[in-house]
Amino acid sequence: MDREYETLGYHMGTQHPDGVLLDSRRPYLPSMRPALYKEYKDLPSVAFQIGAAAGEPSALAAIGSFSDEERAPDLNTLERILHYSAGITKKIRGYAFRAAACTGALYHIELYVVCGKISGLDAGVYHFDPKGSQLLRLREGDHRTALAEASAGNETVLHAPVTIVYTDVYWRNAIKYQARAYRHSFWDSGTILANMLAMVKSLSLRATVVMGFVDKDVAYLLGIDPMEELPLALVPLGAEAAPAQKAGSKLAEIDPDWEPKTNGRLEFPVVSRIHQETSLTNPDSVSAWVQASTSKSEGPKTQVNGLPLNTLPDSALPKDSLERVIEGRGSSRAFSRDPITLDRLATLLDRSIRPIRTDYRRLKALAQTYIIVNAVESLAPGVYQVLVSSEEPRLGLHRIRLGEFRSRAAHLALNQALGGDAAVNIYYMSDLVETLRTYGERGYRLAQLEAAVMAGWGYLAAYALGVGATGLTFLDGLVEDFLGDSADGLKVMFLLAVGVPRK
Repeated sequence: MDREYETLGYHMGTQHPDGVLLDSRRPYLPSMRPALYKEYKDLPSVAFQIGAAAGEPSALAAIGSFSDEERAPDLNTLERILHYSAGITKKIRGYAFRAAACTGALYHIELYVVCGKISGLDAGVYHFDPKGSQLLRLREGDHRTALAEASAGNETVLHAPVTIVYTDVYWRNAIKYQARAYRHSFWDSGTILANMLAMVKSLSLRATVVMGFVDKDVAYLLGIDPMEELPLALVPLGAEAAPAQKAGSKLAEIDPDWEPKTNGRLEFPVVSRIHQETSLTNPDSVSAWVQASTSKSEGPKTQVNGLPLNTLPDSALPKDSLERVIEGRGSSRAFSRDPITLDRLATLLDRSIRPIRTDYRRLKALAQTYIIVNAVESLAPGVYQVLVSSEEPRLGLHRIRLGEFRSRAAHLALNQALGGDAAVNIYYMSDLVETLRTYGERGYRLAQLEAAVMAGWGYLAAYALGVGATGLTFLDGLVEDFLGDSADGLKVMFLLAVGVPRK
């Protein structure tokens, strides 16, 4: 019999419509909207000089791909990566919109930089301030070895000139979404990460997503309370031949002054508790976790048995640059019900469903993909499973059932019309029990983050292809029932609706 996983209980307890950890009687009013920025006081700053969006490379060349270039970024490169991942890219009617999608536009994910000296920037620990478009220095000096030690001597971290640290001030999201906010920790860091990985590829830098680290040690380095601001992921950028050198003195505690610490803050102990359940407590536990997760052999090669999905030929791919696509990206508020072409859908899925370079090995992708087709040229409406092959063609479709399901799609998307009006609804699913067996409680983070990165790449690919997209919440159990026997045991991680925006 399987053990009782705390994270599985959390996931079931935060299901719509009747999860026991959610309170439908608790209102959320616009007046409750928290402050959207973490503003440090009286810290040395480094202002950004971004300039105009670059005209190349194309977005579709960067999405879902990785570079092996082992070099160090300079300050200008780092600025562009941060700005087009989590910076403010447009202001509309007084609202500042950021580069990546975020649930409720509550912008609860924070980014930090831990670096040695690079061209234009001194070694230090910095907070990225999107409001001021600047870096604020929390610590002087080279503290990369502190991150390396927290990740049990991870060689990628040790040799990276720069590492980006993702955290979540979770209560800023929980004010609206209650205990479900821990899902959003990874949904919203995942869409930012999708942008970042594409940006890093476009700038010919190496990047890896590191999920094995001692949470409290990373928090200590950043000067944050790990019960209120949750460390989520490390992303080492670039590589140097010589590893970072260990600092001579013990790392001092810091408690930098920032505001607003209590603006609208509410207690959601279930979120901090489940984060503790998924945490690693010392370097030995990190080593054991990484070793257990990388000791499995790769699965056999597979072929698609179903309708092959043929992508747009290279000559027909839109050439819009990644930075311009990110500047133009938004979350569609209405779809026209017009169809999209099959080759555009195939190209979007091809760019979205890609492996992520990580510190843990996957026998297969943690996310599996299902779609409800409402309006795609040359493809009958219905429900399909997306099949992934190790050979060409990479993707195919297995038909589950045919039919007109617009009203059902809207209902499954928590009764949102966008689900019914979209050309296609893309469900990223995960076998949580199998993931937790393999990776322990921390596997919950991996399942949610991988699905969100794939959905984030889908977001970018949609806009690069000239269509729209939006993330939607969903009625968990009803979706899983509707998808049928082939989805037995799978749980929904992310829903991305794609279609032609209504003008």
